[in-house]
Amino acid sequence: MSTAKPDHTLQILTLSEYRILKAAADLMVPEAVDSPETDLAFKIDTVLAQVRPQLQSQFKQLLWLVEWGGPFLSFRFQRFTRMPPQGQARYLIAWERSRLPLKRMGFQALKRSVMAAYYGSEPSWQGIGYKGPWLHRGFPHEFEGKGIQTPSA
Repeated sequence: MSTAKPDHTLQILTLSEYRILKAAADLMVPEAVDSPETDLAFKIDTVLAQVRPQLQSQFKQLLWLVEWGGPFLSFRFQRFTRMPPQGQARYLIAWERSRLPLKRMGFQALKRSVMAAYYGSEPSWQGIGYKGPWLHRGFPHEFEGKGIQTPSA
């Protein structure tokens, strides 16, 4: 069972919802585990504080569906946060590959939220070759990319 606690005060998520999201995020982006500057669940909570209450509510419902969906949707009689990491990974993969569109959409919403939080965080930029926003780099801007390639004859 996850006992993770955020380093800062949560704005939207409850501690239980934070733990569900943290467990899923840690599986999706293992590089971010145990790194305070990449607490993806906390970053998502911060973003949720800026969206409409209806979207906040829907995201929280998704987290509870992930937590309790095992017994009701997959015939796994264990809550998500009480599964071992290998079981959690298999559970999320089953959501990703489900024949039920609702489960696939739920997985994609969760995955995209986690990935946006990760790749929007400065610690991930070096690994993908991103130098940060141009506004913070000064002028002149170094070109980033190969540009237009002409086919060789």
